[in-house]
Amino acid sequence: GVFCSVFRVCDSTSHQFLRRKHGFGAATVTIVRDRVNNILDPSEGSVSTINLLHASRLIGSDSAYEFNRGEFEVAKYYPIGRRSVFAWRIRGGTILPRKIQIGGQKVAYVPPDQRFYGGGPNSVRGYGRNELGPQVYVLTALPGDTSAAPVVDTAATRRAGGDKVFRVADVQGVQSRPTGGNTAIIANAELRLPSPVLPSRMRLGLFVDVGQVWERGEEVITIRDVKVTPGAGVRFTTPLGPVRIDAAYNGYATQRGPLLYQTSDTASTITQIRASYPPLRASKTFWQKIVLQFAVGQAF
Repeated sequence: GVFCSVFRVCDSTSHQFLRRKHGFGAATVTIVRDRVNNILDPSEGSVSTINLLHASRLIGSDSAYEFNRGEFEVAKYYPIGRRSVFAWRIRGGTILPRKIQIGGQKVAYVPPDQRFYGGGPNSVRGYGRNELGPQVYVLTALPGDTSAAPVVDTAATRRAGGDKVFRVADVQGVQSRPTGGNTAIIANAELRLPSPVLPSRMRLGLFVDVGQVWERGEEVITIRDVKVTPGAGVRFTTPLGPVRIDAAYNGYATQRGPLLYQTSDTASTITQIRASYPPLRASKTFWQKIVLQFAVGQAF
């Protein structure tokens, strides 16, 4: 689904090329400045990190894996009184790929495991893991006959000016798959307070998470796309670090993306059924907008 929706590579020959194992060689440089007072539960100090990665044929990488990737992260912790902490973090990055020839077109390809993703207990907590940013929806079975291909809607295709439009009445069982992006920015601010109940074992957190993941070149990056999700949580002190339960409020509509048809999980040919999915639905209730996150350790 990533190949078809992000790189516009939907034919079986190109899929087979991208699915093959390619040699990956990269040179990385990591710079860390760590000035925190506690690695598991910091309350004072700062941490700064810069990661740079270069992959090319000069250092043993296959021609399909040639790109430059840069990422930075800065976090700062301020003690308030004897037991409270205010903390913030900003993290971002971008990828500059080299275009390669696939299926008769030039594609700025970046392997999925090197792309940026957002959402989850240590990211923007109003979204599930990797659910922030571009998504693709994949339908692997049609109602009635799972071996049938989608039917072309001739009238709708004519109105679309030549682009094929398929008729699919029932799209239950659609799977959402994150595609990631080549640019990301995440920012967090959190106030950590002692709990009025068992303050030595339990702490409270009030937070706001901000961020977005983009596919630069396919979409215009604007401040309006940035998502803001506030929330609150509780932390329990353990020998392994804080065990954290967070509840974040997400008032945004479901992320839209192309709907693709794939005959099976191993099928190499994918057909786009709809350019934008899911359809608009009735507004969510308040409790449907709450996203729960569970993790060990502080978010940052």
